[in-house]
Amino acid sequence: MDKVKINKGRMYHSTDLVLDKFADSFASIEELAQAHQELKGYIEIIDEEQQVQVVDHTGLTRTKIALRADVTRQIQKFSMALKAYATVQKNTDLLTKSSYRQSDLARLSDPILFDVGTMLYNLATPLRGQLAKYFLTEEEFTQMEFVLAEFRASIHQKRMATTVSKSSTKKINEVYHAIDKLLREVIDVYVAPFQFQNPDFYTEYGNARIVVGYTGHIRRRTAHPDTVLQPEAVV
Repeated sequence: MDKVKINKGRMYHSTDLVLDKFADSFASIEELAQAHQELKGYIEIIDEEQQVQVVDHTGLTRTKIALRADVTRQIQKFSMALKAYATVQKNTDLLTKSSYRQSDLARLSDPILFDVGTMLYNLATPLRGQLAKYFLTEEEFTQMEFVLAEFRASIHQKRMATTVSKSSTKKINEVYHAIDKLLREVIDVYVAPFQFQNPDFYTEYGNARIVVGYTGHIRRRTAHPDTVLQPEAVV
């Protein structure tokens, strides 16, 4: 898979996560809800195929290794804060669920590590106020959300880069084209009015729709208007 598709794949997953997060906000807009489910279906096709042409394995591998380190570091922060809170509250169930050593995390597969991070994030979310004294700030919650989304996307990318099949590559190319059209002509259009109704949704969606390269540099708008969508102009 070429770098453009790898980067676009990350954008697709990030966009899906934002739509999941704000699903209640557009539940009454049937067309947008249906388009979101269609997007999920396309993403599943890409994930299931896992047969793509790989241009640069090493770049993708280095990216995933760095993201795994970031996820592990955030998990340790959440684990320590939850353990401290559970100890003070004498909550043995929470103490058991939140106890993870670095050696334990190092042995976990990528999908399981992602699941652990998600579980700890969900355990900590209702306790945001109480956990601040243990240095689990709003910034840490935001960072955990971000690295989990990036790590999840990197797992899918690695799976897609395992084998090569000409017929599957053609199918995936068609799916990418269909996703781009769906985003540009349908989802972007329906999200646009939320700029005033729900600016948080609008801004997070706009940020998710930005295609970012390996180096973190945003690719500037070229012939394809959906390559980069600035948060203030998603359509």
